[in-house]
Amino acid sequence: MGGAKVQRSGRRYRRARRLRESRRGVVAVIGTLLALLVFFALFGIFLTQYVPLWMTDNEAAFTSEAATSFAQLKSYVDSQYLIGGPSVYGTPFTLSSQGVPLIAQPTQGTLQFIPTACPGGFQIKSTSNPHLPSYDYGQPANSTYCAFENVTLSSGPGGSGYYSQHLASGYLQMLLPNRYFNGQTFYYENDGVVQSQGGSQEVMLVAPPFNVTTVAGNTSLTTSYLDMIGNASTIIGQGSQQVFSHLRYAQTIASEGRLTSSGATIGNSLNVTFEVGTANPCAWQKTLMSAMNVSGITRLSSTQSPTAGVSSYNYDVPGTTNVTLPLAHSVVCSAASGVTTLIAINLYYIDYATVFSAGVQITIGIGGT
Repeated sequence: MGGAKVQRSGRRYRRARRLRESRRGVVAVIGTLLALLVFFALFGIFLTQYVPLWMTDNEAAFTSEAATSFAQLKSYVDSQYLIGGPSVYGTPFTLSSQGVPLIAQPTQGTLQFIPTACPGGFQIKSTSNPHLPSYDYGQPANSTYCAFENVTLSSGPGGSGYYSQHLASGYLQMLLPNRYFNGQTFYYENDGVVQSQGGSQEVMLVAPPFNVTTVAGNTSLTTSYLDMIGNASTIIGQGSQQVFSHLRYAQTIASEGRLTSSGATIGNSLNVTFEVGTANPCAWQKTLMSAMNVSGITRLSSTQSPTAGVSSYNYDVPGTTNVTLPLAHSVVCSAASGVTTLIAINLYYIDYATVFSAGVQITIGIGGT
């Protein structure tokens, strides 16, 4: 009898111990789950809050580096054709942003050089057509994207006749498809650096050397046209690449208006047409208009005729019967959705004009020399 009681008492003790052990196991599982929940909550906050901020800073730095590289490249090119050397410069371009280790991949940029983008070249004018002006200024034969420049002087160097130069200038482009910071595209065209966020969100990051000044009653124009030549190329990757600029030729065209047979000038009788064809009209329009607003000469309306001997300007294009591109006349920016926009400034009765002409070979990567 007594032994049976001892046996039942032992079973009750073992059952109670198992229950106590089970409770400790449940507590351990619940503690682990709570720790995991806290970890995932903190990890979620890290992914949704900290990583975007981190990558935004990385891509903002990437954008700043790209802007610095384009400004440096333009500075080198300007130095090459203004002072004649050195003949070769190398500019480093960073091709990707920093990433977040094990979490976010770097943002890769696309660096592209297009030496010419004018399908069909330029139109050839016939002097027998009475509707065309008596001097030649070039217009692209195709209205698709065409980065070009054209400068026409009514009196060339040394009192020669009409002088006109037009060329498809090419462009260097870098696309930054940022995922957190605003996407950016940089263009180096017509000796100016444009930064664009698409549409009308464009700014002239580094302005071209277009200046009109009036000093002591004399009005002077200084400008340039840059021929960017080389092989078309596209680079996508990480790290950095060198972009080499190799000066091929440079010359300066200067005119002081018409001269008499004895070499004396006939007042401020020089007329100049400056044209630029671009797919980034908002940046160019604002820059050129700002330059003219501080020039000190009078702006004419589309119906006004210039007064002889009085320096003035307008935005009308002579010989519009031969213009196949949309014109930008108004102060309001008119982005043309990828189609070339022609922006032209006509200067009447100025005293001096200096035009720097240069050809630079652009090479990306090894072989730039």
